Amino acid sequence: MCLAFAAMAAAFAAGEPAAQPAAGQVRRSGESKTITLPGGVKMEMIWCAPGKFEMGSPVDETGRFDNETRHPVTITKGFWLGKYEVTQRQWECVMRSNHSRFKGPDRPMENVSWLDCETFVRRVNAQLGGLARFPTEAEWEYACRAGCDGPVSGSDTLADVAWYDCNSDSQTHEVGRIKPNAWGFYDMHGNVLEWCSDWFSALPGKPVDPKGPPSGSFKVLRGGCWFFYERDCRCAYRLKREPSLRNCIFGFRLACSDDGTTKAAAPEVKK
Repeated sequence: MCLAFAAMAAAFAAGEPAAQPAAGQVRRSGESKTITLPGGVKMEMIWCAPGKFEMGSPVDETGRFDNETRHPVTITKGFWLGKYEVTQRQWECVMRSNHSRFKGPDRPMENVSWLDCETFVRRVNAQLGGLARFPTEAEWEYACRAGCDGPVSGSDTLADVAWYDCNSDSQTHEVGRIKPNAWGFYDMHGNVLEWCSDWFSALPGKPVDPKGPPSGSFKVLRGGCWFFYERDCRCAYRLKREPSLRNCIFGFRLACSDDGTTKAAAPEVKK
């Protein structure tokens, strides 16, 4: 593990990171740093400190589905998550290919399967020492909500934070061109659906660091996309698809495990 931490530190040093805390120092949700991907392209990451939140939607939430059962979740380990969805520039740098439908270096990479993204993660890990990964479904929703308890994080109006059916002009848009949530994440709603690590389950997982069932037929996607209606872009919305399936509404956001330099700092959940 020490080698992994050293590799992460070297990768961060190759970028332009913000000042880092000493070992064991508390880091608050929303702090950021920059990593360098294979090929030299940068990626901004945001820290999500350990904490508790209500996953899923209340029974009276407009547009909810039955697979969004509300339940308490505790995230015991902080993690890094991409400030933006993985862009085509970043994908091309690592994968040397681009089969997106809507071309643009700063648009999100799309038309990728979970298996495609797994290959991307594996190649990034050759440089980051095994710390890069998909976010779990619970981590994704925790970061999306950023302390929010309602259907949309960062605004009372979906159009402020998302490219979706009503404002997307039937295409993706460059990342970061719309309002972020409270922790600084962009496009958590709309633009492209984001693959998570979990196999899909209709039932809530365990209350502490849930990771979904050990096997299954479908992987989870979260966040909605440019093609979806408002109800399908809420914080709690869940979609399941085969991990080999590609579609121009599928993308993802890279996560990285903690490198061991921080300790727990649980943010309060807004009610």
